[in-house]
Amino acid sequence: MGGSAPRRDRHLPVETTSFVDRRGELTEGRELLARARLVTLTGPGGVGKTRLAARIAARVERAFPDGARFVHLAGLHDPALVPVAAADALGLHDHSVQPPLDALVEQVRDRRLLLVLDNCEHLLQACAELAAALVHGTTGVRILATSRHRLALTEEHLMEVRPLPVPDPDGDLSAADGCPALALFADRAAAVVPGFRLTAGNRAAVARLCRRLDGLPLAIELAAVRMRVLGVEQLLERLDDRYRLLTAGSSAALPRHQTLRAAVDWSYELCTAEEQLVWARASVLPGGFDLETAEAVCADGEGGETGVPPAGGWGRVRPQEVLEAVAGLVDKSVLGRETGPDGVRYRLLDTLRHYGLDRLRQLEGEEDATRRRQRDWTQRRAADCERAWFGSGQREIVARLRADQDGLRAALDFSLTHPGERLAALRLAGTL
Repeated sequence: MGGSAPRRDRHLPVETTSFVDRRGELTEGRELLARARLVTLTGPGGVGKTRLAARIAARVERAFPDGARFVHLAGLHDPALVPVAAADALGLHDHSVQPPLDALVEQVRDRRLLLVLDNCEHLLQACAELAAALVHGTTGVRILATSRHRLALTEEHLMEVRPLPVPDPDGDLSAADGCPALALFADRAAAVVPGFRLTAGNRAAVARLCRRLDGLPLAIELAAVRMRVLGVEQLLERLDDRYRLLTAGSSAALPRHQTLRAAVDWSYELCTAEEQLVWARASVLPGGFDLETAEAVCADGEGGETGVPPAGGWGRVRPQEVLEAVAGLVDKSVLGRETGPDGVRYRLLDTLRHYGLDRLRQLEGEEDATRRRQRDWTQRRAADCERAWFGSGQREIVARLRADQDGLRAALDFSLTHPGERLAALRLAGTL
């Protein structure tokens, strides 16, 4: 049977911002993995499950001779691709007629490794089947999963990831500088306002702001970047206005998903029109992407070929405007910036990607037009790789295709599921 040893050039996600203290959760996660083979980090969107899982994996990686590997599932929609994505993350390839899950289990049967399955909630059954097969069919594979919902396996050990604790704004705040929520806000605020720090004069306001945001790390980060133009009290005032709009006519407490929605809504509204449109269109890109891809997918092109926006709707984005919009979204912590062997790439957090997709679908025909541009760009890039294949840059070509594999899947999925697009799917598959 074909196969290979797990590749060592696949790393855990690189941290591009400082990791705010979650010492208790790190210790609990390491202890759970020491005695359980399947651990699931659960919690609401924006609470920091992915960052925590990556940090736990990095802490325990040395205990696994065959390493720790990270499987990004946010960009997958087909459950059948879950074992394929896991095998790819491990650098394993099978050319037999076995089902992918059976082949994966056989290839790692004697390995000692940690597999991190990130964002399982939309593929729960497939992730549960993968986890069960690995737990029952191997002896040295351990699984760390992140999900808003449990996998519902008897072998599963749950660890709830809670929002960051926030001190009482009206209490004693003399030792509040070490509070994770306030420390996170201060760290992200200092990135846009050099010299910002917690002081006796602003601690209460920062604590009140973090409490209003329910201690959700993503919401705190999105608010902190607004310190470039607003003070803490102004931030709190604007958020209060947003909450009043969301909860008008209701006396019920604001659920955490609405808390995050309020923060994301506000971040969206503070974007320029070009940034809003690039955010929405970039939501069709399920994984990381480079600037060339953003320019091809998020710009209207010379002819402005998408549907006509309604009165008061979106305008247009020219190719030369995409770079500025991407830079603005990075500054606002909407887009994450990653540096890899093939250069700088960008990524939308899953929560922000789903938000952008909701916005995209508000304009009739816009989603299909954007996905068609993404498919056509993928076809052009694949054709370029095909033409260059017999040159000296095969290693670079393979690295590029591997980095773009989520986009390749998305392009094929669009062409196979939309009427009149199957010929394009055949062309793309043939090129690949």
